[in-house]
This record gives sequence, structure tokens and C-alpha cells, in this order.
Amino acid sequence: MTNSPEAPPAPRLRAIREAWLCTAIERLEADPAVSAAGLVGSLGRGDADDWSDIDLLIAVPDGQVVRYADATHLPASEQVTWSIDARHNAPRGAGSVGVRYVIDGLPLHVDWYVYPDSQAAWVADAKVIFDRDGFPRLNDTFHEHLRKREVQPPTPKAVNAHRLLQVSLIPVVAKHLARRSDHAGRMLEFVGGPHAPRASPAERLEMLRRLLVQYRDDAPADMLAANSRYLDIVHAALQA
Repeated sequence: MTNSPEAPPAPRLRAIREAWLCTAIERLEADPAVSAAGLVGSLGRGDADDWSDIDLLIAVPDGQVVRYADATHLPASEQVTWSIDARHNAPRGAGSVGVRYVIDGLPLHVDWYVYPDSQAAWVADAKVIFDRDGFPRLNDTFHEHLRKREVQPPTPKAVNAHRLLQVSLIPVVAKHLARRSDHAGRMLEFVGGPHAPRASPAERLEMLRRLLVQYRDDAPADMLAANSRYLDIVHAALQA
């Protein structure tokens, strides 16, 4: 996987992601209840860059989906600073949880998709890590598969859930700034920033820093500090 001109190198982020993934896979393989694990999203397709997050799909016995779709029962639970039940992003009967970890002082986001064995199959662009039961391969990509899913309603959320979601997505906005993506402006607005279509990446980065101050009473201190360090890495990338 090589970096495109829009994605400057961020070797520290890549190293954190790869080390975390190696440990997580070891723990999943050691768990006899987990019948399969694989990567989807950019890591599954093979077009990830140093800034890419992790999309990890696992298969478990039908009666244990709810248990595993909980960050406290997944690998590296001790490094979790925030998680959200995102089952509405998975097909009915499957689970999904978005988890923000802090590792070496920096945030790492992982979207977990938890499928019951009875529904498990590999999409066309998945990278299978291990598969004890030999699940079938589909023709659809992961995006196509999710688009065709039977949507299940989201779970009720706490009053401050949206604010925490906004805080958790600040590094996602920042990585799009580093990539100089056209999506950065719209995402900045979603996390609470202003409508600033003509702002430069550096100006938008400063808007994100102000948002961290604005949200200082809404999120754990270690989460805010990790996000601030992530913005420092993006700043360096923009200056390179």
C-alpha cells in the first residue's frame, strides 16, 4: 500500500495501527468462540494509507453477537476511551460497534462488525485473516453488501452521545485535511465547526483546535489530549 500525493506519510500512525492489529488478531485467534476474522474497508481492499482506520469483521456463535458487539468484550478493552453501539450500520441480526482507543497517546478508531455464524460470508473485497469454518465468498463489495442490508433501528443513546460522537470524529476530519479531501468541509460542519467553504486546510485545522476547547467538558480528558496530539501530526503533515 503506497501513499498517494493527497495522503502524506504518517509512519507513527501506521505503526500504531499495525501493532494494535497484530495484537488484536492474536487475541481473536486465541478465542475459540470467534470462528473467523477479516478486514473490510480500505485495509480489506488494499488501498489504505497511513491515515486509514480499521474496519474489522468477526463471526461468532449466533447467541453471542450482543456480547461481542460490546467494546468491553473485545481485544484491547483496557485502551478504550469511547465506544458507540452502531448496529444500525450492520445488517439485521449482526452487530457493529465503533471504538476509539488511545495508544501511545494517540487515537485509533476501529469499526467492529460482528456477524452471527449463520449469516457470515466474505464480501468480494474482504481480506480474510482466519476462517475456521470456511465461510462462502460473495460477489458484492462491502459497500454494496451494506447498501442492500435490511436496516435495523439504532439503539437509544444517552443525552450527550452526539457530542461525544462529534469529539470522536475530530481526528477523522483532520485526516481528511491531511489528505486535502473535498469532504473535509462538510465533515467539519458535522462535528460542530462553521460553514467555511473557502477556508484552507490550515484554517480548518485551527477550527478543530477551537472545537476541542469547546468540548472540554463533554469528553474524557485523555480522549481530548489524544485528539490534540493527532492534530499536531496533521499540522506537521500540512507543513511538509
